Amino acid sequence: MFGDGIRQKNVTAGGDIAGRDITHVHNYAPITWYQRKFQHLADEIEKDLRYEKTIEDLEYFETILDGQRGLEEKLADGGHTTSEISLALRQKQKFAKKQEKYKNYESAQWINSHLFAEILMKFNDCIKPMIEANEDRHKIFSAVYKNVIDLIIQKLNVEGANDDYLCYDAEDVLGMVYYLTGRCQINWKDYGNV
Repeated sequence: MFGDGIRQKNVTAGGDIAGRDITHVHNYAPITWYQRKFQHLADEIEKDLRYEKTIEDLEYFETILDGQRGLEEKLADGGHTTSEISLALRQKQKFAKKQEKYKNYESAQWINSHLFAEILMKFNDCIKPMIEANEDRHKIFSAVYKNVIDLIIQKLNVEGANDDYLCYDAEDVLGMVYYLTGRCQINWKDYGNV
């Protein structure tokens, strides 16, 4: 019969011992773009590798588009109360301080530009139609949290799980929304052709 008479006693090895095939299964998930950028950011910061330019993708979001209204006026036009506008300004400033702190790291610029793009797309897909339909402001604000802020935070909790530098929270992401509002990328009222 197969295997009869085979014995192993006092066998030691630096690896696996088998009488037949050994199969190793490695379940390595591929590293995502965001995870790679967060890893690069940590390396850049730890090695003090600074980047003195601004990448084109980030310049796109930092360019103020046509429009005469500033952030406060746009928020007021969109139904924000005075206290909500004050909070929005603080949240925008909180994000802007982090962006300024890490502006000379190329990976931080890439991460921010991609987050800006996702925020803008989610806002335009989910929130802009509600604004154009003159939905109740409370429904709009609730939809911003559900369809923009929460989704970005979920992504960051997975993709940036090992991030020890940007550490974006919900307030930072909302600050990014207000940052884009101040750059005229996002409107809280249907201005027609603006």
